[in-house]
Amino acid sequence: MATYSDDFNRPDSTNIGNWTEIDDNWSIISQQLAPGVATLGLVIYQSPLDTTDHYAEITLSVASATSMGVFARSDVSGNNFYLLRNNGSEWTLFSNIGGAFSSIGSYSAPAVDGDVVRVHCEGSTIKGFINGVERISVTDTDITTGSYAGVRSEASSTARYDNFLAADITSGPTADTNAFFDFL
Repeated sequence: MATYSDDFNRPDSTNIGNWTEIDDNWSIISQQLAPGVATLGLVIYQSPLDTTDHYAEITLSVASATSMGVFARSDVSGNNFYLLRNNGSEWTLFSNIGGAFSSIGSYSAPAVDGDVVRVHCEGSTIKGFINGVERISVTDTDITTGSYAGVRSEASSTARYDNFLAADITSGPTADTNAFFDFL
């Protein structure tokens, strides 16, 4: 099971490392990921996860009233994915198919500095977590393939992201460590 993370703790640069910039020019500023200032931006972590059942998480270190979010179950080009984002007043879970965004759930609350945002895709269950609390849960079968994750943001000179994490979801029975001793 794959797990990828990036804390962006490196010098300021327009080279953002293991990411593919789909739109706009992203950069590292003050050890945080910063979107470009020209247009809506999308970056995808370059390595795929092992399965379509995975999650992606990011910290909004500096929240902005612009659209800020994290996505999962993406194809390599960022054409299809599930996105959890905030527009300054509401969290919305979207399915995006070829650039056509459909709202599939929402939670009314503004983004604040330090929010940890997670989109969780497991089978047809798509969930949105804010600071570890499940706020949105829907059943959706629009996107069944895709093993990439990333970050999406409107152009902003102030929005900042930190501590990206993406991982496959492991399922099945948990190991009983006492079972071995019970056998003896």
